[in-house]
Amino acid sequence: MTAKPRQPASPPDEASLHDEELEADVPGLAIGVGDPVPSVGLRASDGYLLNLRSFVGKQSVALLFFAAPTASATQARRGNRLAESLAAGARRLAAAGVAVVGVTCDNERQQTDWIAEHRWAYLLFSDERRSAVERVGIPLTVSGRNYNVARPVFLIAGRDGLVDAIILDPEPEYVVDIVLAAVRRADGRDPDLVDASSSTAAPPEDSAEQPTLASS
Repeated sequence: MTAKPRQPASPPDEASLHDEELEADVPGLAIGVGDPVPSVGLRASDGYLLNLRSFVGKQSVALLFFAAPTASATQARRGNRLAESLAAGARRLAAAGVAVVGVTCDNERQQTDWIAEHRWAYLLFSDERRSAVERVGIPLTVSGRNYNVARPVFLIAGRDGLVDAIILDPEPEYVVDIVLAAVRRADGRDPDLVDASSSTAAPPEDSAEQPTLASS
């Protein structure tokens, strides 16, 4: 697909996030809003074997399935931009009680080398055997022996371990705002945002550049 020049995007306000298509289930994924986060053990970048559901009962968690360590071209640029934006917003996310975990299909060494090259303020989970992405139904691309997530996908889960929202391919520049808006709405802490979702809005002109947010 040929890339086309993009005009600088305006920061989305909370109401505009709900002008996007809202669905309870995202086509292609094996889980939807209201489903439990799969119980899958993965090796984390701190050396421990952890579960995707490690944060259940503790705090909200944003699980980012993405490509970057062994990706190339657009996939790598997109993944790096997301990582940089999330690192820059680490304090805002922590203050809101949101943990972020990145999941890639790379092995531990590949992730370690990538972390050494780029700043990443969160844990990475190595899904080298693709057990997690298969349970979630994440589309992959293959290049030689490298498997990578085709498009970034966020699963926003609450303390109960259930998926509160699914965000597909968010705009990296505003990813922190998008994640926080999804968490606030799921927690019922933003009545204005709930009211905005019930209004009828015209579809965005360029839906390919907009995040798709699924929520209950």
